[in-house]
Amino acid sequence: MFSLFNKDKQIIDKYIVDYNINKNNIYFLRHKLSFQDNPKEYLNDFFKDIRQDSIVVVTETIVYDEDAYINAAAAHIYDNHRRFYTVNEILDFIKNDARLSCFLNFKETVYIDNIIQQAKDDTVKYEIVKLLNDFPDNVKNLLSFKEENGRLVSFEANAAVFILIKK
Repeated sequence: MFSLFNKDKQIIDKYIVDYNINKNNIYFLRHKLSFQDNPKEYLNDFFKDIRQDSIVVVTETIVYDEDAYINAAAAHIYDNHRRFYTVNEILDFIKNDARLSCFLNFKETVYIDNIIQQAKDDTVKYEIVKLLNDFPDNVKNLLSFKEENGRLVSFEANAAVFILIKK
């Protein structure tokens, strides 16, 4: 989402070892769906071009109750951001092309300084910080906002790894 996630790499490495999988048969889609106008079509096209039984690892920021707030913040950072999706939406996108082999949901710490570094100019930086600070308290609690010396320093986004096998 807003920073580089690392837990998905650890999860995938463990899956490869546990199931003795050839790394040449694995395709990775890291944070692609939220930038697609039509993610279902994007995935359908992707699956058409790979062999049956290939493994596809999809890592995405996922949303629940904070959907509108997180999407608004991401849209300020990335011009081409469309929206984040729920677990059920992502599973619906792949249901005709793949079966779910493994699913892991986790929290990933997003550092505000990493977000600010991606902003185009000072005005955008200010708007992003203001937008985050203006989130309702229930959303801040849900996302585990952390402050130091009265300054927002991080929050925890929901992320998921879907390990899929092409039908």
